Amino acid sequence: MAAARCRGAQWGKVLRPHLRRTIDPRELIVSGRRFTAALGRSYRRYEDLLLDQSAADFGHLQRWLVELLEDDEEIAAQISGGMVHLLCDEYQDTSRVQERLLTQLSQTHGNLCVVGDEDQALYRFRGASVANILNFPQRFPDCCVVSLTFNHRSHGIIVRAYDRWMASADWSYPNPDLPSFRHEKTITPRRSEDDDYPALISIEGKSPGDEEDQLVDLLRFLKRNRVIGDYSQVALLLHSVRDEGAGRYMDALDYADIPAAFPRRGSTANATGRRRGPGEVAVTTIHRAKGLEWDVVVAGSLDFNNRDVDPVGRVLLPYARRRPLEPDDRIAGFDHMRQHYVAFSRARRLLVLTTGEPPRARFDPILRMARPWVDLTGRELRALERQRFRTGPAEAPRDPHRVQPPPPGRISGLHAKRIVVRMGPRGGQGATPRGTRA
Repeated sequence: MAAARCRGAQWGKVLRPHLRRTIDPRELIVSGRRFTAALGRSYRRYEDLLLDQSAADFGHLQRWLVELLEDDEEIAAQISGGMVHLLCDEYQDTSRVQERLLTQLSQTHGNLCVVGDEDQALYRFRGASVANILNFPQRFPDCCVVSLTFNHRSHGIIVRAYDRWMASADWSYPNPDLPSFRHEKTITPRRSEDDDYPALISIEGKSPGDEEDQLVDLLRFLKRNRVIGDYSQVALLLHSVRDEGAGRYMDALDYADIPAAFPRRGSTANATGRRRGPGEVAVTTIHRAKGLEWDVVVAGSLDFNNRDVDPVGRVLLPYARRRPLEPDDRIAGFDHMRQHYVAFSRARRLLVLTTGEPPRARFDPILRMARPWVDLTGRELRALERQRFRTGPAEAPRDPHRVQPPPPGRISGLHAKRIVVRMGPRGGQGATPRGTRA
């Protein structure tokens, strides 16, 4: 019995993100397919275990609230009636259930503002749907769209490189009459660019060992010339920090006496059990780096080929009430581009692209913009030597041509985001703002 409970709970955790796409477990049970039916029964068993323990996970809390709001108009009016405005950040990472929840909570007043960037949509494997932000203007044609295209974090060379790289991919819809899978945008850097130095460097090793040697040489150069104060200003971002993904890097850094550790949320210990100390290179996954920034970012996993980003989701796809927006054969490529866009945009002053194996062809455009570490000229090395990267939040420079705040009913923001505002009868003094695109 205990083993059955354990198996039910394990399968429940696997299936939770996919059930957020509003898949009915009953349809899985009667599907006639042995594996799919087993998934449905496992999920029902998981729900029984929750009820037996008077417990609820985060997914069920959302789903039950949505069902309550949709089924009981009186309760829905009581809950949403006290709200005047509703704001949701990171909208590109919301699920179908969360989208329904926001829609229900804004029914009374109609004032819904969502903020997000489809280029940073990372959590498909947790049930998120990038279609939520891409299709918002179509769902609410009278909404006001404000594009925030200034980047205050990164050096201009870095911003222009990853911006052009994202634009180089084919995001077009098969039907030319329909919008693409990415909003058109041009990100503009707002950092001061008085310093002229190679801010985008590539390491394309002839072998993994050659890559590691070049990386160690670069990091020692930065520390020896006091470009960085200590190694905590550096992050190595990878697809995985398991041994097969990060082990060889950790061994190379350890052999070179360069301190490095795996940051763990809620813990100060690294993967080897040693407590993290100051001045260590942060070796972490791209997903965990979301929302963080470092002076120097080393982005690896350029050779990684994730052909099947969501194997369980692929099995459940025919039973989803709303299918993914993107074509099935392009999802892995899109997600890989978005993942590395997040990695590249974590860098303030220096972005290093590193690989010891032939990189995926999709990285060719940005690698062509980078300066190979082994080919830097004496002048470029001296320019880099003169830099003094200082840890701290990226600061926006004073702008003598500061743009005036938008009129009432519109929203301004910081950088590289897209704000979509749907204003109802109680927003903007009873008027719906005219939609704009920057």
